[in-house]
Amino acid sequence: MTVLPRQSWRNWFSAPMHSETMDFLEGLKIKKGEGLIPVIPDIKAFSPKEGDLLRGRDPAGYAAMLAAAGAPALSVVTEEKEFHGSVRMLEDICSHVKIPVLRKDFIEDERDLDETVNAGASAILLIVSCLGEEKLERLYKGALRRGLMPLVETHTEEELDFAFRLGAPLVGINNRNILELERDNGDVRHASGLLEGIRGREAFIVVESGLSCGDDARTAVRAGADAVLTGTALLQAEDPVMMFRSLSRKSGLKICGVTDQRGVDICNALQTDITGLVVEYPVDVPWNISRQQAQSLIGKVKTGSCVVTGGAPEKVLEIARLLMPDKVQLHYTETLEETDRIAESLHDIGIELIRSVPANSALRKQMFGTESLADTIHLLGSSQADYILIDSRDAGNAAAGGGKLSLTGEERKSVKASSKKMILGGGITEKNIRELLLEFQPDYMDVMTGAEDVPGLKSEKKIRAIMEAMS
Repeated sequence: MTVLPRQSWRNWFSAPMHSETMDFLEGLKIKKGEGLIPVIPDIKAFSPKEGDLLRGRDPAGYAAMLAAAGAPALSVVTEEKEFHGSVRMLEDICSHVKIPVLRKDFIEDERDLDETVNAGASAILLIVSCLGEEKLERLYKGALRRGLMPLVETHTEEELDFAFRLGAPLVGINNRNILELERDNGDVRHASGLLEGIRGREAFIVVESGLSCGDDARTAVRAGADAVLTGTALLQAEDPVMMFRSLSRKSGLKICGVTDQRGVDICNALQTDITGLVVEYPVDVPWNISRQQAQSLIGKVKTGSCVVTGGAPEKVLEIARLLMPDKVQLHYTETLEETDRIAESLHDIGIELIRSVPANSALRKQMFGTESLADTIHLLGSSQADYILIDSRDAGNAAAGGGKLSLTGEERKSVKASSKKMILGGGITEKNIRELLLEFQPDYMDVMTGAEDVPGLKSEKKIRAIMEAMS
């Protein structure tokens, strides 16, 4: 893993630069048009809940690093008492990046608007719960007169309704109650609930706060958000650039076949969304480890974990109850009936089920009663599986590394139309992953041999290349 030394962060750009006048909202729309989640890194010195976040880092250098990583815009917290920010920090950041910058503070009057413009920012946060409707509308109009894009922040259904009545083109939904100063436990479920009731409304929606990983960002987007704003997760990450890329990906990344602590460490450091362990698979494959080996590894996985196995339901459930991963992936010849039986029992203990679908038509006939991939996907749509994995690897070819993912036109349509969350796997490398992402937009991409130099040993270089291709 490579992390830029603190003293070198200002050198991401050779000389100070002034923030360009590109509209804040335009920058977000451009990033969304590229097929990525627009992520606004929130730069704050301190959190009332988490404490010191900068930990001695230079805010302007940190901002420049994230701008170089592809951030479409930045947010800077200038509130002094609770968040230890300053207008001077805002000025410094605006002079060192070319992307639009949002000022976050408890804005009170038009003098704050002038101060924001003079600091070089392009946008300003206006919080409904702090200002009230009448005062916010007055400041909203004042911001527009000065060329500032207002981000109207809401937390409740009533506040959202006001933002839409105001005609605000840029609306934020804060998962946390700002009056609690980040001490509450709001997460993406809050915004998801509100988003369900506003589909079709005309505004660019930014979900703010309480986002800790890439899956949180994708959950917000699936619910109807256009962008996300997050600070603490990035500031606390071991590698902020890798975390930023994880948040930006519209599809998650599952690295399968991790066999040792080094592989786990690589996945943790690079912020892969799911780390997969092949445990007591019924066929002798290079990635197979025992349940005892898996037990020593799975507790050290910092993101999502998945156990890939197969065979009799009793055996699968025994392994799941011992290891308690986030997900279990059935990857052998289990029937539809066995799949539902296993899924039901897993759900009782809070584990999701991934059901793989083999490329081999004879195996599909044996397992699901049909050779047709499209019909199999339709059948699984009514099953208790949480995810469907379309995979060129199966019990017959896994030992040789699997085959190449290849779908007919009809099969491609069935993948896109499925009501289940979808995963694509088999023969995926940094060279073809971008094309597959753009065509299918699956929930996850599953990479195994494409992430290693020799079977079972993961390559940090190859996983980084895959991540860069995805973002």
